[in-house]
Amino acid sequence: MPLSTKEFLASTLSKFTFNSDETLIKKLLSHLPNELLKIEDVKKNYFIKYKTKELIALIEKLAKKKIHRKEYIIIISIILILAKRYESYQIIVKNHSKKTFPEIIDDILFPPKILTNVSGTNSFTIVNWSQLNIEINDKEPKHIIFKKIIDGIPSDHKIIEKKLDDMRLGLTTRAILKTFGCLDIKESYNHPLRKKDQVFRLNKSLKNLFKIPSQNNPFFWKNNKLFTDITITAYDIDNTPVLPLK
Repeated sequence: MPLSTKEFLASTLSKFTFNSDETLIKKLLSHLPNELLKIEDVKKNYFIKYKTKELIALIEKLAKKKIHRKEYIIIISIILILAKRYESYQIIVKNHSKKTFPEIIDDILFPPKILTNVSGTNSFTIVNWSQLNIEINDKEPKHIIFKKIIDGIPSDHKIIEKKLDDMRLGLTTRAILKTFGCLDIKESYNHPLRKKDQVFRLNKSLKNLFKIPSQNNPFFWKNNKLFTDITITAYDIDNTPVLPLK
């Protein structure tokens, strides 16, 4: 007999070791709505760009709050990702223990790239904007981290860290990045057309840093909506992924 949605959520969560008291997860499950959504109805892939340990931290954070429909959809989205990652992890390591730490799964599924040229670990080049990940964190709002995407994963070795001031950017242009951090990959938003100068400054700064041809803008307009090919990850003051806008 197929598992119910709540049974599936409970079964998946039981496979992970949590930093907090696991009674928190029981509380989470008890607060889910009585009329559960079908898992098939949740198709967003917003959280794929985050590591497993970050998704677990967000689950723990949501468990402490009152759960509405938005939070419920987020929880199912995350747990679907966790279930798939746990399955992939088991296939690789053939480990049949009941629980595992999210950090171990991340080490197995997203191993760091070992570089032979140590001098190049803090600099990199890209040929298009889809090879770039931008990371921002509300704990350090004036800092910005750039990572090269290798095999679909932001590398922890190919990193450039900058201050916004060094790039002649401010918190206003940072807000554009955070907005995209709250969106699904390939999604857009209605940035005010009267504030196109903010986008211009951001584009100019990024093109100067990565030497991409001037006509190839990282942030571009289409049907009066703003898009980007850059993957953007954003963290709140608690160091957990920011929640989607929708």
